[in-house]
Amino acid sequence: MTIEVIVLEMYFSTGVGSPDDSDSRERSEIQLDFKNPNSLLSKILIPRPVESQNLQSCRTLFESHFQSLSKTFQVPKQAQLFHNFKPPPIFQPIQVLNLTTWKYESHTFQDITPYGTKTFTNQIFTHDPTAPLRLILAAHIDSKYFPPGDPSEGFVGATDSAAPVAIILQIVKSISPLLDFQLEQFLNSADQIGQLKERITLQVVLFDGEEAFKDWTHTDSIYGARALAKKWAEPIRTPNALQKQTNQLDNIQAFVLFDLLGARSPSIHNFFEHQTGWMYEAWQEAELRLSKLGVISLTDIKTDSFFKDQVGSNQVRFFGGVEDDHIPFLAAKVPILHLISAPFPSVWHEITDNVNALDYSTILNWVKIGEVALIEYFGLQDFLESNLIKRHDELNGDVGLQTSKTQMRMSLSWIRLRKLGMIGNKKPLKV
Repeated sequence: MTIEVIVLEMYFSTGVGSPDDSDSRERSEIQLDFKNPNSLLSKILIPRPVESQNLQSCRTLFESHFQSLSKTFQVPKQAQLFHNFKPPPIFQPIQVLNLTTWKYESHTFQDITPYGTKTFTNQIFTHDPTAPLRLILAAHIDSKYFPPGDPSEGFVGATDSAAPVAIILQIVKSISPLLDFQLEQFLNSADQIGQLKERITLQVVLFDGEEAFKDWTHTDSIYGARALAKKWAEPIRTPNALQKQTNQLDNIQAFVLFDLLGARSPSIHNFFEHQTGWMYEAWQEAELRLSKLGVISLTDIKTDSFFKDQVGSNQVRFFGGVEDDHIPFLAAKVPILHLISAPFPSVWHEITDNVNALDYSTILNWVKIGEVALIEYFGLQDFLESNLIKRHDELNGDVGLQTSKTQMRMSLSWIRLRKLGMIGNKKPLKV
């Protein structure tokens, strides 16, 4: 069973797949349909400048999203999981007996801006807070501030970065049950205990204050990223003869930054080939396989690929040096995958960067590509079928247990036949 088959089945069975299907919209808790005023994306498509009530409402929305995904697991004593209950760099571990996923951390700070001192708040959500290593998905939540009377007053920032945030949240919602299955297996399998110290978790960072208030400078921009990178550079523990000084930046395996996404025909480049070229290729390969299977359609959005291998050296040099939220992490030698459309969308920092700038198929394609890439990155393939059965059972209820399994197998069989070219282009069985 391929990942692409599972992704296709997940979309037809969970109601994310069609913005015109009212039943699907009712069954999908998190929606990407910006035409639906009740969707998560629509709720983000509002002006969100720093310190605004709108931005605070979005933060509350994001926190609720992750709370809805959170689960608590009992941790066997033999797992020997510990956390530090003293403020760093003092290290005094205590054993963890209950582990709650999607731990929320609020990072609030103040900084001087061209309009005086402002308060910023980054949001950090970590699936397994006891895991030593992290893959970060990041985007900024603020929209650019334009003063009263400016033609762009009320700027929404649909691609910059309401849609990127919604894409991340939908990817997380889709793979969170798989991460739960994997974590539960690790905690309860005696032969996996030794691997607990090496495991990696998913972390989502939503930055405040990416946009400049006036002209972009090293001090008037990426406020949240600069502050968080500085905080994470602080030592976790005091070094001793057995352990060197470490910080939270050392624990980041890769930092994936989403920005300026959601418009049709994006152009993503392999800016950091020597750092994360392998990861860029994994996302590119996921897109290719999904396209060949027909799970995503690129011709409908007038592109042959989101990922552009060939780009002039001058363009790589320019766009690879774009100052975005990744810059302070790049300076700390954190591996970066920058998923930003370059050249920038034509609506960049224009009042027209609103709902009309977005393309639903493009947004949905980003989610599917991200799901496949992350399922493979975290090695979640073994948990796919179990999760799919669970999803069908939840939709059908206990009475429909056997029926849901049968329908799932029928639908997957249909997809396999279609992949082999043995049947025509019809929708798989809905359940």
